[in-house]
Amino acid sequence: MENKNISDLTELIKQIEANEILLPDFQREFVWKDVEQQKQLVASVLARMPIGSILLLQSSNPKEFSSKALGRKQIINTSELGGNVEYLLDGQQRMTVLTNVFSNAIFQGLTSVNDLVAPMALKRRFFIKLPKWKSAENSEEDIFGFHDLNFPTNNIDNPTYLSGEIMPILEVIEFNKNDGKVFNPFTSEEKATPNDLAKFCISKKDSYLIPLYLITSNDQKTNRKISRIATKIKDDYVSDMKDYYDRLSKDEQEKFIKKYTDEPDEDRKIEDIFAGNFNAWWTSFNEYLKDCIKMTALSQLVVSEAQRGRAIDIYENLNRGGVSLNTFDLMTAKVAVVSSEGLYQRLIKYILEPTEIDKNVVPERMEAEVAKLTNYNASLRLGCYNENNNTIAPKYLNAFLDVISLRCYNPDFIPREYKLDYIKQDKILDLNPENINQNVEIVCKGIDRASFFLQTRCGIRKLSEVNNLFILVLLACIFLKDKWFHDKKVHNLLEAWYWCVIFSGEFDKDQNRNFIKNIQLLTKSLVDSQDIEWLKNMKSMILNAPNYSDKELLLYEKVDDERYPKKNLADYICQFLLSEPCPSMFDSEEVMSVFSEKTKSDNTSLEAHHIIPLGSVKKIGQVSGALRRDVRSIYNSPLNFIYITKKDNNSISDKSVNDYIQEITSEARSRLMLTKFQNDEYNDDDVKDFLSERFDRLQGLIRNRVGELLANSGYSSYCSN
Repeated sequence: MENKNISDLTELIKQIEANEILLPDFQREFVWKDVEQQKQLVASVLARMPIGSILLLQSSNPKEFSSKALGRKQIINTSELGGNVEYLLDGQQRMTVLTNVFSNAIFQGLTSVNDLVAPMALKRRFFIKLPKWKSAENSEEDIFGFHDLNFPTNNIDNPTYLSGEIMPILEVIEFNKNDGKVFNPFTSEEKATPNDLAKFCISKKDSYLIPLYLITSNDQKTNRKISRIATKIKDDYVSDMKDYYDRLSKDEQEKFIKKYTDEPDEDRKIEDIFAGNFNAWWTSFNEYLKDCIKMTALSQLVVSEAQRGRAIDIYENLNRGGVSLNTFDLMTAKVAVVSSEGLYQRLIKYILEPTEIDKNVVPERMEAEVAKLTNYNASLRLGCYNENNNTIAPKYLNAFLDVISLRCYNPDFIPREYKLDYIKQDKILDLNPENINQNVEIVCKGIDRASFFLQTRCGIRKLSEVNNLFILVLLACIFLKDKWFHDKKVHNLLEAWYWCVIFSGEFDKDQNRNFIKNIQLLTKSLVDSQDIEWLKNMKSMILNAPNYSDKELLLYEKVDDERYPKKNLADYICQFLLSEPCPSMFDSEEVMSVFSEKTKSDNTSLEAHHIIPLGSVKKIGQVSGALRRDVRSIYNSPLNFIYITKKDNNSISDKSVNDYIQEITSEARSRLMLTKFQNDEYNDDDVKDFLSERFDRLQGLIRNRVGELLANSGYSSYCSN
């Protein structure tokens, strides 16, 4: 078996283009669809970080397996192939992403986007952002020394960049087949000349864009494109520098020019000096990018044809689910220096402690349900710890790391002292062991209080339903302060903020930065008793965020642009409705709430139910499962879901809305906003009208809830909005 620790992505991509590396048809589906996950991988490549491994099986028979080209659905005709091939047994996810980001290989000869394994996830172009002159000075994102045209060449073969520093300078732009964008592989060369692409790369207000899909190609056509981009950027950048230089005094000009040349020459044009420096910087930058690709820290395990049984064994070992060393493990080793009690066991001990219930902060709608609780433990109920196998949920451990770091670096809740760096791995690992040791218990209490809040206010039953970890982290950080946890006005403010955040898409992109922004704003409001004007815009975006929660998206009016609502919106709508107890569908005495599920009764478990059951609308010969998987079907809109008990779900089964709505209680009908159709036979337009009305009522209900909460939070400037 051959083991290479360094890979040349250029060569791997050439093999993929030539169908010399194939994907066996027994490989699982492509699942690395999340753009942030893809960006993280790209950032690791550009920071020269290890990015895992791939397993290849050599074969002299390309017909041995039914195979696909990377990123494609269709089985390829292997009878047309000759010579040796290598089968990609493990590493499909990362290699698909890398090939798509750094080349055009996946789109070569592609006639239909439907042949892509994941059209939405692959119709993306990745760019490096370089700050323009006017926005570059003191920019934390100018990690390549662009502002001063001084590329950091020290240790270029062993750079000190962290992937977290690369992430903010990556920009991802999506395209559709016929949108005519200059970087779109489907756009003809007549409509996307090198000059057109270069103009696009300088068109942003604050930054230039460097397309990464050109890096691995070395043909003349690509080189002309790159050269044209460099020239356009240089001309624009030098012009901005010259404008700045001309506004300086003579003394300032002399001082400024010395940054770019050791021997100023009065006969030499200023523009030529700047251009020369730019050329030198560009050469270093371009070489660095090439080196990142040619010397990628991607391990290749290449198994010969004669050892195929060994390849299967290696594959099983690679995918056995073993746990690798992580930040929590390293923190555990650190704390062991000052405490003989294991950190993991301490967390379990604190998780198992009963929850401190303050009935004074519980909203009126939940008082009766909370009063029924006995031996209540919010963390256990949320699933932070599994008593059967004695394990803590990974999401809890990740939240613990962020909360304890923010606590240690900012124990006094100073708003401006909540910084992005403090949730980065290096800062977490820099924490003093004694400081960690002293704050373990209070951090566990903060997370437990956040769990209590999520259950009593937000319709959250399980930790897996917390779609964004930063929500849990933010709540836990604020509830570390006893005064805030025991103040109902604070709970009202946080609940209002919560509904604004999840329905406005505030954390849909740039999650890290938006998390820091929000925790700073909230703590500033709490510490300084500031008005919360900043929530106005967020409230106005509830079910109104373009391409995230707007009405057209939820009514599936954008499917032709291949835009679909995210699944978590269905969860949020169900959770919002569950946050206020209501009668079950058929029994007005039976209450559905976060706490109504009984562990030993399947009938009381809650399930996401299609209001318009799929079985009631399927066509002859169609199965409801196929309709459920149809991403273009309006019946899968988040607006078509509610939580109901398993017993009620079985009772409704495939009945039409008009049939089962006559059988359910009037309370449930009103609370869940269910109305009959005018006719027993309804088509897609009728369904759209039905869901449109439901959208309007939901939006009004959520915004009214937020308004009432803010009116009772003590921030009067907001009450009238």
